[in-house]
Amino acid sequence: MKIGNRPGCVFVITRLVMRFPHFLFILLLSFTVAACTSTQRLLKARPAGLSPFFEQSWLAQDTRGHLPFQAVWTTPDKRMLAEGMAKRKLHIAPVTLAYLRPVKKALATQEIAWGVPRQEQAVATRLREEFVAAFRRSPRPLYRIVDKPGADTLTLRLAVIELSPTSPKGNAVMTLLKFAVTPVAALGRWFTKGNMAIEGKVVDSKTGRVFFQFADNESDKLTFLSTRDYQPYGHAVNSMRDWAVQFEQMTRTPSGLKVADSSSIRLRPN
Repeated sequence: MKIGNRPGCVFVITRLVMRFPHFLFILLLSFTVAACTSTQRLLKARPAGLSPFFEQSWLAQDTRGHLPFQAVWTTPDKRMLAEGMAKRKLHIAPVTLAYLRPVKKALATQEIAWGVPRQEQAVATRLREEFVAAFRRSPRPLYRIVDKPGADTLTLRLAVIELSPTSPKGNAVMTLLKFAVTPVAALGRWFTKGNMAIEGKVVDSKTGRVFFQFADNESDKLTFLSTRDYQPYGHAVNSMRDWAVQFEQMTRTPSGLKVADSSSIRLRPN
């Protein structure tokens, strides 16, 4: 038996494991990786550069490890912050695509050329729906969702900054190689996974002044076997749902307390 220590996890390799069929080895590896804190950090998508949508971006703070968003800005104006936090109605505006960047990953670009639809508008609509649903499903929401902005409401504005589809064809090849050749082929998913980056700002509906902003980027979660690996925007749907739930939780969490980020590993098949 050989034992190797790494920050946050312990890898145990035995001759017995090496005799496992490939699918059992991959499953064991998935559970091992899921328990590793350092591996979770490594698998997280890197922050996307902030767009002009994010005002005063040079003042954004890195909140990874404390909040579920990679960058956050809060107004230093205490009076404005107090007035905003006193309101209890929230309007979620239609999501803008005005700041969406071109797809950069070579395989994703090729998939689009082969006929994978971009679906930007459908994704933007779904993002807004997920944020609305998160507040309406919450057992104790701080804000009540309203259809129109008013003098007594806040408005959440959202923008999709990056949207690269997952490569269904590439993942099909990776899955075949995983089971037929070697589990190491799973490492090739770096080339096939997509990503989605968003930015958001909370403004006073009456004055339009911004008092809170956030930004985050998520890539496809590491999976053992998932139907979402074969859907261009299947993983993006999970990211949108996670962001919505996390934002709603953050609005009712006392300042200074940690709000957990989502895992970068998903063992469920959907």
